[in-house]
Amino acid sequence: MTKIRILTIHFALLWSSMLFAQVGLSSNELKLFNLLNQERAKAGQPKLQWDYHLAEAARAHAQLLANRRALSHQFLGEAALGERIGATSLRFNAAAENVGEGDAVEKIHQGLMNSPEHRANILSPKYNAIGLAIVAKDDELYVTQDFANVLPTYSEQQFRDAVAAAFNKARRTNSIAAVTVRADAQLHDIACSENDKAGDIIHQFPQAESLVVFTSSVPDNLPSGMQKVAADATVHRMNIGACFRPGKEHGYGSFRVVAAFYQVAAAESQRSSH
Repeated sequence: MTKIRILTIHFALLWSSMLFAQVGLSSNELKLFNLLNQERAKAGQPKLQWDYHLAEAARAHAQLLANRRALSHQFLGEAALGERIGATSLRFNAAAENVGEGDAVEKIHQGLMNSPEHRANILSPKYNAIGLAIVAKDDELYVTQDFANVLPTYSEQQFRDAVAAAFNKARRTNSIAAVTVRADAQLHDIACSENDKAGDIIHQFPQAESLVVFTSSVPDNLPSGMQKVAADATVHRMNIGACFRPGKEHGYGSFRVVAAFYQVAAAESQRSSH
């Protein structure tokens, strides 16, 4: 009787065989990848993109499974899932992992699909990418599937500009004129520092009417503080800085943003003083 064992964990394009061979996939790994995307297609979900960062993390973990002949998501001395994936430099804000063991790819896949938690990972709409690895040990195959929601790779300038564009879009939605936007080196340095308290920072900008500090991996998702200022017609200018701050607390695609806002009178006063 075939033995199949599986385990799952949560953390918050079908290519050609030739192309996959170039990035080191075995025929079994390609088969399993295809089976996963066939299941997603049947469920009406978009196909998972292959990601070599996730595959790197999956291969290291699958090797541990095989070496120890055991299923686990974190062996003694091993980093947690999010940290393992983060160490590959991938930018993501959600991840999950399936692991399994058996003597054939098709049987392992079916065992995963018959398990509600594993099936949920495979079919989840919140993940857009996968990397997987299969390591053989004696007569067993040890499988690791790492899923993630992979984010665009923004530079600090691109993220800052995207936040500013989203802010001015919100202004237009409120039938208010767009503000003047200025990149601010001092605010960038503050964003890169450990100080995230707007009440402390604003004292460094006495002419600013208000200041917002937030961390996000999606520039279009403005926090409530930014949305409130976007509805204030007296605001004339926004100075802004953004710093890339990946980590397990906010996610591995996160930026800290510091934005100072100036009213019309303050902006005109500052111009007249120069």
